[in-house]
Amino acid sequence: MKHPIIKTYGFVFAAILLASCSKQDDSVVSQVKPHYEVGQPYQLGDRWLYPEENFAYRGTGIAVASSKKAKQVTADGEIYAPQSMTGAHPTLQLPAIVTVRNLENGREITIRLNDRPISTSDRILELTPKAAELLGISRNSEAKVEIIEDEKRSQDLAYKMPDGPQTQMQVNTAPLSTIKVENLEGSPQSVNSVTHSLEQPTGKSVQGTIALEDLPVEYRQGAATGGQLWIDGGSFTSSVYASRLAAKMGGRLVNSYTGGRRVIRVRSGPYTSIEQADQNLDSLLKSGIKGAKIIVE
Repeated sequence: MKHPIIKTYGFVFAAILLASCSKQDDSVVSQVKPHYEVGQPYQLGDRWLYPEENFAYRGTGIAVASSKKAKQVTADGEIYAPQSMTGAHPTLQLPAIVTVRNLENGREITIRLNDRPISTSDRILELTPKAAELLGISRNSEAKVEIIEDEKRSQDLAYKMPDGPQTQMQVNTAPLSTIKVENLEGSPQSVNSVTHSLEQPTGKSVQGTIALEDLPVEYRQGAATGGQLWIDGGSFTSSVYASRLAAKMGGRLVNSYTGGRRVIRVRSGPYTSIEQADQNLDSLLKSGIKGAKIIVE
């Protein structure tokens, strides 16, 4: 006689559990609205980060595997999936298509950036466990990486997304629904009015919810190039300000030219390990040098 009772209770418990899971899933699904996202400045750890739109982005730094839980909503309104080829970047517009290369083993993957990181601010990229695995990064390890954005694919994606550049342009330039044309050749009492409808722009129209394509779960093998760890303090056009910062952070000046214009970068290093670079970066951030970041060259 006891078994039927136990089975009944088990059935009721299972029903309650399923109902609870269903409510949670419904709550998550209601938040899924993929859209274009740049976002406002935000603080992560001791550092302020400033999101920006940059379709020609290229950068280096340290990548890690994300510890984010499944079924959470990403910054651009997708559902986070640990097995997807996606990642989180602290400042780049979302979504964006980028190539990530592990400088230590030469492996290369293509992912869609769709989130902001949840780890410390000195990591340039957080990868899903699957993307990290393909790149040769285990859950508890880190790697030196290079990130190169696919400019055309990222722009095309941005223009298709709700709240993207094309949407904003259409909203800002959208005409009134009608325009009234009056024939003033007659007397004021015999004015003839003709109403013409104005059509909304065609082509890249304002989009509703769209489905984002899953990228192939694969990697390409290239040559390992390695690279040394440095801390980049910032870029200047004035040698006076650059020299002051270099003295403060115990660094040196590195001259480069962009479009024929000299840019002075302040660097400290090189560092023999990620741990050493982290310690020095932490000291610089606490001393007030908030723009400092780890790079690989």
